[in-house]
Amino acid sequence: MTETNTDKFLEGFRQWWLNKGHSKRSADSYCSGIRRVNREFFLPIVNKDLFDGLVDAVAKGCAENFLTALVGTIGEKSRNTTDPTEKKRLQDNVSHLKKFIEYVVALQDDTVAAIDHSETELLDDSALDSDFEFFDHDTLAGIFSLRIKTQDRMSAGKNVFFPIRILGSLFSTADRYHLDMFVRKGILASDGSPLYLKRWYDSWVKSIVGRVVFHTTKGDYRLSELEGLRIMRSTGSVWIVDKEHSRTIPLLSEGENGLQPMKAKSLKQIHLDHTERMEDLLIRLEPVLTVMRQITDNIKASVNGQTVTVKDKRRNEHKIELDSFRPGTLTLVSGWYCDNVDWDFIAPLLSLVRVELDYIAAATRLTAMSSTDNLKKH
Repeated sequence: MTETNTDKFLEGFRQWWLNKGHSKRSADSYCSGIRRVNREFFLPIVNKDLFDGLVDAVAKGCAENFLTALVGTIGEKSRNTTDPTEKKRLQDNVSHLKKFIEYVVALQDDTVAAIDHSETELLDDSALDSDFEFFDHDTLAGIFSLRIKTQDRMSAGKNVFFPIRILGSLFSTADRYHLDMFVRKGILASDGSPLYLKRWYDSWVKSIVGRVVFHTTKGDYRLSELEGLRIMRSTGSVWIVDKEHSRTIPLLSEGENGLQPMKAKSLKQIHLDHTERMEDLLIRLEPVLTVMRQITDNIKASVNGQTVTVKDKRRNEHKIELDSFRPGTLTLVSGWYCDNVDWDFIAPLLSLVRVELDYIAAATRLTAMSSTDNLKKH
């Protein structure tokens, strides 16, 4: 039997929920609740299946916004009903949907390297369009943004982490669930209005992505100056299309012997290289990253001695020590910390850390480079 999008998302969510230590009964209850949300709210409003729509939303990096609107719709209906039984049912639906959003955001981040959202376009009248992929500016910006949002730098021996996955999750959660608390604590925007941290964070990532440098035979271009990028799969040749003149220009990569033609048969073979290693940048900026140091210390203290049990594809259980900060476990560290964070502690720091993230953004220089050249460099 062919697996549907509903099956894929709900089974993935179910395993994610079980890996967090919850019971099968709880997982089944949450999956049933999410099905009800689709049936009672999404289908009647949009006339489209929620899970089919999520496929495209995840690829475009907008799954969170796609689902969060539903939270508001159900929440409003819950506030307006006077029937206690109905209110409780709707509140349960909101709870189920919020956890599903957490899973979908994690799924979206973890699969960024596999994203291959593209459209084909003719390079010239005689070319076979099936051999070419074209990524427009917005698609490139979305995919590169997701890469940046998942480039954590955390290890037990470091004084200052770059826990970008944690910060992104907390910014998002703050806007969704804790806006009233921020207002009560007086944590506001400079004009006294509510502080929308996720909006700020998305803008911060966008500014970094817009400055990604592409070396070409006609000089350097920033992503903000591109109309798009073309890849010829059979040869691995790559071109940028400049926005001002719509010119197709060969892309170059910085190799051991200087600039040479970029070779990549897919977008995931084009890496974003840090001109200054992120680890070196954090050491250099450490004296001014005092808030980031507080967050780092809190992460270390929170996960100290903590373990989680996960299942592999064969359903064998493995115990993971979170305070090891081993590669491959940082997603688990991020999820555990965000689930257990003290919001009275973290709320003021989320506002203050924006200044330090701006320091990091100003010092960050990213260049498009072939995966082969990038791996040789590091």
